[in-house]
Amino acid sequence: MIRPPLSLLVAGLAVLIGMAGLVRGSIPQTAAADSASSVQTAPIVVGGAYVREPATTVNAAAYFTIFNTSDTPDVLTSVASGAGAAASLHSETASGGMKITSAGLTIPAKSSIALSPGKGHVMIEKLYGTLTAGQTVNLQLTFARAGEVLVTAPVVGLLAPAPTATGPK
Repeated sequence: MIRPPLSLLVAGLAVLIGMAGLVRGSIPQTAAADSASSVQTAPIVVGGAYVREPATTVNAAAYFTIFNTSDTPDVLTSVASGAGAAASLHSETASGGMKITSAGLTIPAKSSIALSPGKGHVMIEKLYGTLTAGQTVNLQLTFARAGEVLVTAPVVGLLAPAPTATGPK
């Protein structure tokens, strides 16, 4: 019987452990929380997140719905993404245009706000590479009360339907 060298066995074990970490890391935070046996609902839940495949390699727009399950309003104070050099929150103006929302976005207590085409989005600027359908983009949303909420948004094709946002369970 031929035995593989010990170094080969150690290397194989390291690969298996690394693969397990990749699989666990690919589970969205909300899915991981759903599988835990907890009774509490997070104060801020984000659903229906997606990034529309951009027409250029410069900027991309992310959309999602924010659900505030708490009895207190909260404010989305900042956004960040590893997909580009900067990210900013844009909202609709009274005249129907878009502007940067530097003061943040207030989500009323026991309510939700949807960022959707024509109504608001997170602009990811100076993309580090081409975004194509099937990829994912990580977003870090920072709230005044709830703190950081990490979101994984799939990139969907130009003509593909947008994901549907479901509220908290």
